[in-house]
Amino acid sequence: MTDTAVETAPAERAPAEENVPEALGARRIAGLMAERMDLAVTADDVERLVADKALAAVDSYKGWPMYATADALALDIELVRRIVTERQDWLAASLPRDAAAERIGWHWRDILRMGTEGRITTGPGDRYLIADLDRLAAEADGEQYITAQAAADLLGIRPADWKYVEAAGWVAPVHSYGQPVGRYRTVSVALFKLGEVRALRAMPGVDWEAVRGLPKGTPSPLREYAKLAPSRAAVIKGFAQDLADRYNVVVWAWNSPYSGGWELDWERRDGAPTKAQVKGELAAHPQAGSYAAEVTLCPTWGKLTRKAKALLEPDAAVILDTETTDLDGQTIEIAVIDAASGKKLMDTLVKPTEPISQGAHWVHGLSDEDVAGARPWERILPRLRKVTKNRIICAYNSSFDRGIILGDTRRAGKKPMHLEPWDNWYCLMDSYAAWVGSSRWLPLGGGHRAAGDCTAAREVLVEMSKGRGTAFTPRAGAPGAPVPGPPVATAVASVA
Repeated sequence: MTDTAVETAPAERAPAEENVPEALGARRIAGLMAERMDLAVTADDVERLVADKALAAVDSYKGWPMYATADALALDIELVRRIVTERQDWLAASLPRDAAAERIGWHWRDILRMGTEGRITTGPGDRYLIADLDRLAAEADGEQYITAQAAADLLGIRPADWKYVEAAGWVAPVHSYGQPVGRYRTVSVALFKLGEVRALRAMPGVDWEAVRGLPKGTPSPLREYAKLAPSRAAVIKGFAQDLADRYNVVVWAWNSPYSGGWELDWERRDGAPTKAQVKGELAAHPQAGSYAAEVTLCPTWGKLTRKAKALLEPDAAVILDTETTDLDGQTIEIAVIDAASGKKLMDTLVKPTEPISQGAHWVHGLSDEDVAGARPWERILPRLRKVTKNRIICAYNSSFDRGIILGDTRRAGKKPMHLEPWDNWYCLMDSYAAWVGSSRWLPLGGGHRAAGDCTAAREVLVEMSKGRGTAFTPRAGAPGAPVPGPPVATAVASVA
């Protein structure tokens, strides 16, 4: 009698057992494997098996991968045991971020930074090796980053006195992070190296005891040290004024509360410098050069400021607003004003072919009775075409007003002509949000009547045209004085 052994080819799947689904997600298949193999298998182990190409997804459900139960149950049990053991060993030898920070008394941002820099071994589950944490606590003490408030507390001085420490140039921020303030703003929080702050206590000639314990409102002895060095603001503002004088252009300088750095832009016209020129002059400046890395040239708001100034030129643009029967309704009121002067060019009610919704009435206050005697859209359109011809049409939410006008024009069987191309429209809502630095649109606050909203939108345009921060205009030279030019050092740097 001869025994014949029949082996299943490795590529073939073992048949799934009865009452077991053909495919399961990671968590459920891990539970099945744990039950059948008597091992503490988790979804993390399944992901490791997938990463090692021992298991592959065969389907998906709502974006989640599904794995064949037959494939999972056919895996070598020793392979699965090794992976489970490695995970358990890692869990025993590591800590999650917050627990790691608590273990050595550091801030979690320092733990995250050290992990990113490779100073702490990191692994699955965003965990940190305990042995590295303990070593780091002894070897890297002083490399932690602390806020200005924490630095002042460490020295035992008031936060106001810490500003004098910075102004004196004894210490400088090494990093910063964004702290949300309210719904629309994020402020930059400066961070200082702990070791550098500790070293200040040994600075010769500084009587820290005289500074500590000062009551609120008492002048600080540290003021005298701060006077020895010009502030960053004074240096950058001086550079901006010098730039305005040399090139005879308006320069805007703004200290951004979002980044903590400065942002500069200037008028563009004949004789104005290029971005490359200003960058070179800033780097070569004897004082401002040390802050060059903290200055952003030509930010988004600068481009929008120059656009706003162009739109306010005579005959360049108009500002339009509509009130409607509903969000996707018809025009019941339209107003147009001259962007440059604010002069009213058009302000009229319009008779729609549908009733005004209750919701719209609550917004603008207009009723069906108010517009019953008004002219229909086809009689309003010629005047609208005339006052907007050869002008950029500015609107606070241009996509809304443009869509309403085109819809009314199509219903009337007329041609929109220059009212249709997107190039003829400019959205003040999107531009203002970008100019302010908000990720959301900002309410206009014009009273929800067409003429009033036009006026409010023009105020937004005027505000944008003024730039951000401080505007530096060229100073008039003394009679007979030579025209100022770039410093010799700057000119040489530009040639080089």
